[in-house]
Amino acid sequence: MESAAADASLMTPRLSIKHLQVLAAFRKSGNLSRIAEVLKLTPSAVSRRIDEAEIRLGVALFSKAGSRVRLTPAGEYVLQAAERIIADLDRAESVAVRLGSDVRQVLRIGMSIYRSFDWLPNFAAHLRQAMPGIRPEILADADRSELEALMGGIADLILTPLIDEFPGTWRVPLFDDELVALVSPSHELARWRFLRPADVESEDYYTYSMAVTPGFEYLRFLRPANIRPRRYIVIDTPEATAAVVRGGQGLTVLSHWAMRSEIEDRRLVAVPLTDRGVKITWTALMRLSDPKGSVAHTTALQLRSFFERDRRRRRRQPQT
Repeated sequence: MESAAADASLMTPRLSIKHLQVLAAFRKSGNLSRIAEVLKLTPSAVSRRIDEAEIRLGVALFSKAGSRVRLTPAGEYVLQAAERIIADLDRAESVAVRLGSDVRQVLRIGMSIYRSFDWLPNFAAHLRQAMPGIRPEILADADRSELEALMGGIADLILTPLIDEFPGTWRVPLFDDELVALVSPSHELARWRFLRPADVESEDYYTYSMAVTPGFEYLRFLRPANIRPRRYIVIDTPEATAAVVRGGQGLTVLSHWAMRSEIEDRRLVAVPLTDRGVKITWTALMRLSDPKGSVAHTTALQLRSFFERDRRRRRRQPQT
């Protein structure tokens, strides 16, 4: 009996969701005084939760250096788990609500690099016809890698233009795309039919990452010509680089498909890289544990069908 009781006590978490919420709120707010505002608690209630968490764990989660408060290594470690647990709980609650209706399974879809989901409503309608009971749900968590999202069960499918080999995954090709230089309509390069590497030498080049990515513009466009732009400027996301370029500054190189709405609205002008272009392929990445015939695989095939039908429809539309 004593052994069973000891085992049960070891299995009981020392911290509850209310303690984890304090840590997550500290990440959002950056200081202890604002945690109460974020959680809609009194400052004394926040202090009690922190004291209680530290007593239960037997370690300090926060430390003070003068007037500045920061997380201890233990606090940082627990915070990382707290963020995952809270996100998973929110997602589980959302899925549970959906499963209470006519939905049999929620399939979580994410994207590499971009956060362009304007296609989702039409795809959801397509999927309702093709696979009744399956509901697509967007995963817009930019802080997780493709592999981490899939292997952690956070995502079921990842749309990606990357050609990297991800262990424990496989993929289904979806559609062909092209990397293009994006400039504002007022930029001199907006009138050009295509760019040569030397044409960007005098330009500020806005990018979301300085990583050398196989299959992308640095290895296929710039490096072979031994060309560097006047200046590289790193901004957090592709969408942010596009926003800066839209104001008339420099250029960026992004997926034509992912930025299609801004190109079609003439907020940005797409200029091909060389007269042949730099082609890429979007694929659906999934776990090896989701084999052919699984819901994830069947959804990937439906994605391919949906995008092909969308392209045919767009080709039939009159050009303005």
